[in-house]
Amino acid sequence: MGVLIGLDGGGSGCRAQAMLADGRRAEVLHGGPANLISDPEGTMREIAAMLARCTDAAKALDAVAADGPVRVVLGLAGAAEAEAPVIDRLRAALPFGQVAVLGDVEIALRGAFGDDDGIVLAVGTGSVVASLRGGRVCRLGGHGFVLGDEGSGAWIGREALRRTLHACDGLGPQGALVDRVLARFGTPGAMIAFAAQSRPAGFAALAPLVLKAEGAGCPVATAILDEGCGWLTRAIARLQTRAPDLPVAGLGGLGPVLLARILRRHGGRMRAVAPRGTALDGALWLARQPSLAGEDNASGVAGAPGSSQAQAGQRR
Repeated sequence: MGVLIGLDGGGSGCRAQAMLADGRRAEVLHGGPANLISDPEGTMREIAAMLARCTDAAKALDAVAADGPVRVVLGLAGAAEAEAPVIDRLRAALPFGQVAVLGDVEIALRGAFGDDDGIVLAVGTGSVVASLRGGRVCRLGGHGFVLGDEGSGAWIGREALRRTLHACDGLGPQGALVDRVLARFGTPGAMIAFAAQSRPAGFAALAPLVLKAEGAGCPVATAILDEGCGWLTRAIARLQTRAPDLPVAGLGGLGPVLLARILRRHGGRMRAVAPRGTALDGALWLARQPSLAGEDNASGVAGAPGSSQAQAGQRR
């Protein structure tokens, strides 16, 4: 085996890394957004460019060791929802014989727990809560910015704008968050124009304003985070049905922060653990397995307890 490549693609950007058969890794490379639903063509271009950079990095690490077949695991936002022809076109555009296309929830779970059971609270631009039990993946949420992604960075940012507009209309409370949002945008019209042209990553860039405002005691920011964390807490509890001791790991830019907040306010018996590695580590872990799952189709996962089968994948 020559080179293993793992790629973790989400709504705000993607990361990729090459690893040689002896375990040596090239540097982690960073690229633009990779979401097969919101921008399939741009995602394909981004992935092709990232994988080319990865193969170059592997050759720079050891040209002799890198001279061999390449196995690729792509963990992509929107992989589950993408139509089969989109997945096929992505594979056909890549000059590699072994390419697995999975949802980013699966590589996140494998990065956090490997073969062991557990739950990930994966929150960045988007959000998803998922468990790994006996090799089966169960996912809740991750339905994208328009219809879901509760508690995510994009959802939090949108709520900040929405509640600021309510305050401007005299229909909602004032607070430090409202002041900070107005200081940033100037007028309600500017906020509306921003929202009309922004992608989820643009809304997610506003999430730090909410976290800082809550730290300053703002009731508006606290209400937003209470609502988002309430949804995430219910999802965790749902996944712990008949398995209350499943450990929970926070992943993504906001996952660890929100998990700590949940534990302070609603923790109960919840057992939080540090993830063993990142989603990118999970992609490389899967690439090392003898059978490269997901080469022919997106990985199958179970839905919520008692539900029917659904495809893997999420928007982060």
